[in-house]
Amino acid sequence: MAVLFSVIRGFAGVAPFAATCAVALWALSTNPLSAPLIERTGEDLVLSLERSVRIAATEDWVATSLEAAVADGDAERAEMLLGLADDLGHDVDRAPAAALIAEAEGWTASASACVACMADAMSCPSVAMLGACAVPFEMSPLGDVNALRRQAMNWATDAEVDEVEAGLAALGLAATAGILVSGGSSVTVKAGASLLRLGRRIGAVTPELARMLRVPVQWDGVPGVVTGRIGIGEITDTAKLAGLGAVASDLQRVRRATSTGEALRLTRLIDGPEDARHVARIAEAMGPRTTRTFAVLGKSRTLRAGMRVSRMAVAAMVAVWLAVLQLALVVATRVGTASMRAGLRLFSPPPPRREPVLSRTA
Repeated sequence: MAVLFSVIRGFAGVAPFAATCAVALWALSTNPLSAPLIERTGEDLVLSLERSVRIAATEDWVATSLEAAVADGDAERAEMLLGLADDLGHDVDRAPAAALIAEAEGWTASASACVACMADAMSCPSVAMLGACAVPFEMSPLGDVNALRRQAMNWATDAEVDEVEAGLAALGLAATAGILVSGGSSVTVKAGASLLRLGRRIGAVTPELARMLRVPVQWDGVPGVVTGRIGIGEITDTAKLAGLGAVASDLQRVRRATSTGEALRLTRLIDGPEDARHVARIAEAMGPRTTRTFAVLGKSRTLRAGMRVSRMAVAAMVAVWLAVLQLALVVATRVGTASMRAGLRLFSPPPPRREPVLSRTA
């Protein structure tokens, strides 16, 4: 019976540690630490970003940024900052910004300015006017054909050829013709390609993204495309165009969630397909507040706020920590017990010596 009790007591002492080790091994077997960060979604994403914006956008920060926007003549940024100040309840000097916004609205109301903007995107005084005046034409197939014709003329006259604009025009025509197999519908890809092409003309496309958007074009075949005698697939690599379709599709998601002007502004944050996907996800969550979120937090902080540690990764780390803690406690207990016994033997007085009892003889 004593042996049975001894076995049960030993098992009871080892069972918690063994159970913790088993849970830790199971958690690690799912490999959660290979990708410990996952994307926030829905309300969790919105709350995380809004909390970060409230912390970063102090009254002093908003006032300083508003002064800088007025000094730069950036009416759209000034309007965005005034809206942010209203939402956060900050008291800032509104008069200079209001005057700048009123002046910009006068430009927008000018029909001649709109016509000039449609003819030359670089002459648009604001991104909002660019979206209202130039985008409708640029998003049509005529805009793609005109861009391709313009670059073909540059090639024929030995002028500088913008391969990025030509590639995006080819992408738009391929999507219009329905010969593109990509990550989005043809309409979505066409709209996104037109936005990217317009962003390229106003300098909103980053060098990293521009390198990705370059596609080979057989320039001697462009006249045939312009006149409709041959298809776009005969002068360029449609497989390469399909790879660009995902970026164009994501940019169109940004435009639908915000506006044309904001989508063009946010293009400056996109360096590749991953950036495009993350910006589109945040835009769909934040809507019209997307631009101000990136303006306040910056690109890296905004993307970090959109991520969280997965529950499986947390569970695995806690299980490993508990197993190590229990092992340390067992080792500490054993070492402490052995040390105590050694100390007792070392410092305890020796037991009294017993004298032998002499027997008396009669």
